[in-house]
Amino acid sequence: MIDKLNTILLRIEDFLLSYVTVAMAILLIVNVFFRSVLNNSLSFAEELGGFFLVTVTFWGISTATRFNNHINMNAIIDNMPFKIRKTMTTIISFFTCIITAYLGYLFLLYALDSLKVSRISTALEIPMVIINMILAIGIFITALQYLLMFVKNITVKDVIYVGSQSKTENGVDIIFEADLKEYKSEEMEKTTERSSDV
Repeated sequence: MIDKLNTILLRIEDFLLSYVTVAMAILLIVNVFFRSVLNNSLSFAEELGGFFLVTVTFWGISTATRFNNHINMNAIIDNMPFKIRKTMTTIISFFTCIITAYLGYLFLLYALDSLKVSRISTALEIPMVIINMILAIGIFITALQYLLMFVKNITVKDVIYVGSQSKTENGVDIIFEADLKEYKSEEMEKTTERSSDV
C-alpha cells in the first residue's frame, strides 16, 4: 500500500517536474526573442519563470530525497560498521522528517496568511496562496519520504535505506528500486550478448 502510494507520488513528481522545466525553458527562450528581436520584453515572463523555478526546486527536494541524490555529508557514517551506520541513518531520517514536517507546517501557515490578506502577484495577479501551497506540499512530501525511509530502516534488517526508494547493502552499491527492472534487463542483455559471442 505504502509502496503503491509512493510510486503514484513519483509519477506525479516526474510529470510535474519535467513539464514545468520544459515550460520554463520555452518561456525564457520566447522572452529572449521578444526582448532581443522585437525590443519588447514580456511583462509576466520573469514572474512566471520565478514561480516555475520555485515549483521545480521545492518538488525536486522530494525526488532528491527519494533517490538519495541530494548533497549529504556522510563520510564518517560511511566508514562505520553496518549496525552503527543503520542506527545513525534511522535516527537521522526520523529527526529530519520531524524538522521537514515542521517547516511544511510553517509554509502552510504562511499560505493561509496570504489567503487571509488576499495577496496576489504583481504581473499576473495570481493569488499567492497557490504558490505558497505548492511550496508547502513539496515540503510535506519530502517529510513523507524521510518517514518512509525511517519505517523501511526499522522494518528491513539486512539493508540500509538511504532514500525511500534507494538502499545500500555494503556502503558502495546503491540500488534504485524504481530503475531495478531496467537494470535487470540491461544485465540480461549483456549476458545474452556474451553467450552469443561464445
